[in-house]
Amino acid sequence: MPRRRTRLSLAAAASLTLLATALGTQAGAASPTAAPPTLKGHVYAGYQGWFNHPSDGSPLGAWRHWAGSQPSPGNQTFELWPDTRAYPDSVLAGTGYAPLGNGDPARLFSSYPSAVVEQHFDWMRDNGLDGAALQRFGSDVSDPASPRAAVRNSVADKARKAAERTGRGFYVEYDVSGLTDANFEQVLQDDWTNVVTGSLHLTDSPAYVHQDGKPVVELWGLGFSNRPGSAEQSERIVNWFRSKGLYVVGGVPTGWRTDSHAKPGFGPVYEALDMLSPWMVGNAGDNAPQIAADLAALTPRGQDYLPVIYPGFSWSNWKDGPRNEIPRRSGDFLWQQAVNVRKAGVGQAFLAMFDEYDEATAIAPAAEDSSMIPTDQYFQTTSADGTYLSADFYLRLAGAATGMISGRDPLDPKIPIPPSTGPVQFRTGFEPGTDARPTTGLAVTTSGGKAHQGNTSLTVKGAQGRPDGKAAAPTSYGVFDVDIPVTRKTELTYYLSPADAAGRAVTVDLLLDNGRTVRTRPAGKVPLSAWTKVTSRLNGSARGHRITKILVTAPGTGTASVDDLTVTNR
Repeated sequence: MPRRRTRLSLAAAASLTLLATALGTQAGAASPTAAPPTLKGHVYAGYQGWFNHPSDGSPLGAWRHWAGSQPSPGNQTFELWPDTRAYPDSVLAGTGYAPLGNGDPARLFSSYPSAVVEQHFDWMRDNGLDGAALQRFGSDVSDPASPRAAVRNSVADKARKAAERTGRGFYVEYDVSGLTDANFEQVLQDDWTNVVTGSLHLTDSPAYVHQDGKPVVELWGLGFSNRPGSAEQSERIVNWFRSKGLYVVGGVPTGWRTDSHAKPGFGPVYEALDMLSPWMVGNAGDNAPQIAADLAALTPRGQDYLPVIYPGFSWSNWKDGPRNEIPRRSGDFLWQQAVNVRKAGVGQAFLAMFDEYDEATAIAPAAEDSSMIPTDQYFQTTSADGTYLSADFYLRLAGAATGMISGRDPLDPKIPIPPSTGPVQFRTGFEPGTDARPTTGLAVTTSGGKAHQGNTSLTVKGAQGRPDGKAAAPTSYGVFDVDIPVTRKTELTYYLSPADAAGRAVTVDLLLDNGRTVRTRPAGKVPLSAWTKVTSRLNGSARGHRITKILVTAPGTGTASVDDLTVTNR
């Protein structure tokens, strides 16, 4: 491993100062400009950086990870549709899908352009994430002369520069997938020696994560029954990295203690590691028992612990499994994992993943609802669990989890961030599996092509009269529970299609925290069996209050449909 520089350039010194301010310094460090970021006491997100398309300017020149060829209906290997609004047009490529529900073209980004990597690290900085574990896959680096290796190296170099600029930390995580028993050790040794430290000089960066004064490297896949490397080979490679002065983390099976779903005989491998990180993705249960058992095993041995937390999981577009297989539970799934890590006093975690849209584990911005995915192919959205969540909700939630786990913020058993910071505060097209869902018994029906957009709308049927023959009084249904601040620009819009004259009286109203109901009315007579946009700007008396419920008021008789309901604070 190259000897570390004893003098820093002005740019490197400035980067160290920024990193020390953003991430804190190691205990007992003599100067805030002398200590690189640490692994313990922080949360780093796995960074794949593996998406490509033919026009991205990379040596690969092909689609990768979105699909093997141009993505189109039925031809995709990813589950969660990305929100691409922040990217420049130059990094986006057209697909074979129909336009998004909002009419925008269905385009996808490549991870190769600098602008994309820069945007990702800007998101980390702006939302309080500590940084990234840069993935290096055996399948990419086994042939150093291949286009895949060139792409991997380029993304790593761009990530280093972005981490230094934004004050984030980063370290290398090897995924042994794609290696064989025959080349297992040699590929890792050669890549570290010739590329990571030999040409990219990643560990020379002031942003490179250290622990106990040593650069960090993670080896993911040790002991997995479907990954290469015998126990003897794995122990040798761990000791080889340690002999180079590195702090070695092992990504190991959840059953590492009991050989459950793991290769037998790996006890000496696990004991050789500085830190263990059991893989939890795919485990839908409470992570507290796993954390307690892992700590009980590791603490007496003097080894460190890196629990894995993740937002949810699904891969129905790729593996034909069920949609929304491990639900995110509107953020509760990730948050409770983070709460358990904090309660256990661990202080650090690995967040899986920053950008893995493939298996719907990404926390990077994603489509919010049916208006932001192609109209001719299912993709998961942030609102898939029935609650409207903004595209950046999981990015913001991950930042809050980072602060809580690290101890920089207090323990909070409940999610401390709002569903959206605006301008869109709430939106639904009532589409099943992608949009916010009503909490009442009102019928959400398939409209047979008669919805304003998509296939479904909210059908409202008034009472058909009382037993004495008189018309029933109008009834208000609390359709959505929300918590939306009212500003001078708060506006409600929806589309109304009355089926009969009495249905013209159906309205969408808002209940405030002071008990007052803000009622809406169409501007004029609404035509029957046609969609009319209704817009209502809240007046001054509602400002400073909060909307607690979105109501639908049904007349005594009559039928109407409601669709594409939105509340904004523009």
